[in-house]
Amino acid sequence: MKTLLLKLKQKSGLLTELQSDTIYGHFCWRLKERLGADKLTDFISNYQSGNPIFILSDGLLQVNDEIHFPRPYIFNKPVHKEIKAEKILEFVDRKKNKERNYLTLSEFNKFLSTGEIIIEDKKETDDVKKKKGMPLINGTLRVSVQIDRNNFGSSEGKLFSFNPRYTREDVSYVVLIKVLDDSAFDSYECESIIKEVFKVGFGKKKSSGYGQFEILSFGEFNDIKEPENSNAFMVLGNYLTTDADKVSPIGYEINTKYGKLGEELSGAENPFKNPIVFLTAGSCFKTEIKKDFYGRITDNGEVSAAKEFVVQFGMPFTFRLKIV
Repeated sequence: MKTLLLKLKQKSGLLTELQSDTIYGHFCWRLKERLGADKLTDFISNYQSGNPIFILSDGLLQVNDEIHFPRPYIFNKPVHKEIKAEKILEFVDRKKNKERNYLTLSEFNKFLSTGEIIIEDKKETDDVKKKKGMPLINGTLRVSVQIDRNNFGSSEGKLFSFNPRYTREDVSYVVLIKVLDDSAFDSYECESIIKEVFKVGFGKKKSSGYGQFEILSFGEFNDIKEPENSNAFMVLGNYLTTDADKVSPIGYEINTKYGKLGEELSGAENPFKNPIVFLTAGSCFKTEIKKDFYGRITDNGEVSAAKEFVVQFGMPFTFRLKIV
């Protein structure tokens, strides 16, 4: 088992969130396109039988060389202070810490081993301070109009707007990938197909050039230190619980997705997926079951009544942690 890190730089505007289940979906379409429908069925059957080949995270932001890990949904009890001045300082520190929605690598490693969120004070250069007030991601308004093929003019009432997002110049995306079966990972050409997902285009309007990325690097990542005596885990993507995980929630956030079938299935008579409730990145759960992966893939017919073979992946990248 090994962990890989894929680093991406935007080449065009992005209209779809880089969420783990959506990345899986794009991967499956590209696999089918390259290796055929039978190979795709075999690939999915591995996950359905509880033998996933790899798991992956949402797209995480990286500012310069610092990865922003999602802040865990966990509550740290305030330290009891007797002196009023100390109480005020402790309150101010807690308020300041809550304003940060991410953890750095060293902060994240400490969290995994202690279960506590401790924000480190770091000296910042003037350049860093200047950029700190600037948003990492900016949105822009774009407008398009449908062309009437009869007169080659604008179709009445067919004006559309959309808001592509662009990262700041010093910001890139990273996706963490945990390879659970090296042989199958190579057999299904997973590395090449994962890269192709982002080169071709990701999400809405990819046929118009949106969602394209440059692959900056793809290699092993060994900077995370998971505790040996873990009793919980944190997810870095959209998670679907299963009885086999035997979880008890510590803190979580939910995301109800009202998806739509992709690629050629988007033209089906009923292209809409059933609503699916995911537990999102940063959610934490206690469990005595120690595994390399948690979650499940949906059953046939659970996502779409019209296309029963369509499935949704709820097996995100996870990190084991110790909760005292």
